[in-house]
Amino acid sequence: MANTVFEYFVPMRDGVKLYTTLQLPEEQGKFPIVIIRSPYSSGRSDLESLAQVDTHGYAVVQQQCRGTACSEGECNAYINERNDGLDLLNWVRKLPCYNGELFLSGGSYLSSVHFSYLDTNPQDIKAAFLAVQDSERYNILYRHGFYKSGLHGKWVVVMHKRNQKIERNCSENTFRTMPLAGVTETIFNERVPYIEEEFLHPDPSDEFWKTPAGGRDYSHACEKCDIPIFLVTSFYDIYTEGVFDMWRNLSPERKENCALLVTPFDHAYNPPVENIKEEMQDFRDGLLREIAPDFEYAWFDHIRLGKPLPFAEKGKTTYYRLWDNKWLSALELKNAPQERCFYLTQDRALSELPAEKGEITYTYNPYDPASFKGGVCNNFDGMKYQDAPNSRYDIVSFLSEPLKEDIICEGQIEVDLYCRSTAEDTCFYVRLDFERDGKTLSLRDDIDSLCRTEKTYTPGTERKLHFVFAPHAFKLRAGDRLRLDVSSSCVPYFQVHSNYPGLQALQTVAKSSRNTVITGLSQIKIHCF
Repeated sequence: MANTVFEYFVPMRDGVKLYTTLQLPEEQGKFPIVIIRSPYSSGRSDLESLAQVDTHGYAVVQQQCRGTACSEGECNAYINERNDGLDLLNWVRKLPCYNGELFLSGGSYLSSVHFSYLDTNPQDIKAAFLAVQDSERYNILYRHGFYKSGLHGKWVVVMHKRNQKIERNCSENTFRTMPLAGVTETIFNERVPYIEEEFLHPDPSDEFWKTPAGGRDYSHACEKCDIPIFLVTSFYDIYTEGVFDMWRNLSPERKENCALLVTPFDHAYNPPVENIKEEMQDFRDGLLREIAPDFEYAWFDHIRLGKPLPFAEKGKTTYYRLWDNKWLSALELKNAPQERCFYLTQDRALSELPAEKGEITYTYNPYDPASFKGGVCNNFDGMKYQDAPNSRYDIVSFLSEPLKEDIICEGQIEVDLYCRSTAEDTCFYVRLDFERDGKTLSLRDDIDSLCRTEKTYTPGTERKLHFVFAPHAFKLRAGDRLRLDVSSSCVPYFQVHSNYPGLQALQTVAKSSRNTVITGLSQIKIHCF
């Protein structure tokens, strides 16, 4: 039966009107209502298509965020979502179809709009389905003090004043401008203070991140309410680690009424078959749309009516082990009990036997930074096939011998990188891959600077950087080879380090350095069964 669809321009508290549609499963009556707010619509909704959507007996309210598509106002990412979201809820409560039950739905920024007001804990919100988004603004913008230019940088350029025809002078290299502070004037031909302010706070302990501008309203949103929430991420999502942290930080009592699902894909956690990248074709039975269609409504029905929840289980983490092609369930995705160590050797190998101490030195030139393919789980582009090992003078690759047997790895892989530099501060980037059938795919990556945790560094002295990768679950096969790439940059994904200490966004010049990996001491730790 076709829905009845209505259009509205809903006034916000400041008089700005936002384009909103309402789908009713029947012409009259009271219904549970699903709330969706999006900034990504391109125009007026297709009412005929909306009328044919099966809403499973729910009314659905969809609103275009401020300054996007048909909505009035100016789009400034994150700034107005709390008030606009609360105003929409108040409007919905006055609809004749409101039955006292609201349900929240969204993925990516469509989840953030709901995070913004969860701390008010509205009692008529009965459940939420929130996918592929981190509630912590710092994590969205930074990794260990490095601005995620390949994630937030290019995204915020598109979002700022989204509906307006303004200059957007931006390319892949724009966020390598020195100094980075002031770059919005180059991009937009006007300075944008709210974006500029974000460049100046690379430390997560900075008080800025406790202010509304720094995402205070969104922070720890799931912990600040008692709403049953179904969280979703993927092992190659841009927010994998953040979603795991959100789940981990829930109290045991909260977890009993929530759930976490981890698919094998990337930010498109449930892609149509035709959109699956070549690198991800291997994930048999990994698509939710095939094994658990309409899963979102099943969650709402489970909370509202007590219907059995298909596929996943409340109170647990359900995850797909890559290349083993299995769905598994546990309270937490923990480190597997056995630890295998691979030592970085002087001959650029990964050895399971301890190696003598040695060193490999390369030149890092910030004006000619190394690039890599795929953002893994810290930036967009997810999993991609990699270049050959040692593809540049400033990429040092370490390869293991072919594995003699299959191994199943779960948990957080760690890298202890012993290193030194001729600069007063510099950067080291690590990417763990595996090679199979002549092709190389990434597992995890990370980045850090010498002066992030220890604030000063004496050139030429040895220092250990400890990297802990986002959780993962995968199977390596006999014959596969592990590969660790070490470099000092990763464009276009991370901000380039100048080799000078201090706030990188204010650096006006850069210099080259000689960076050294200490072999024998440096090692990878993998947790396996």
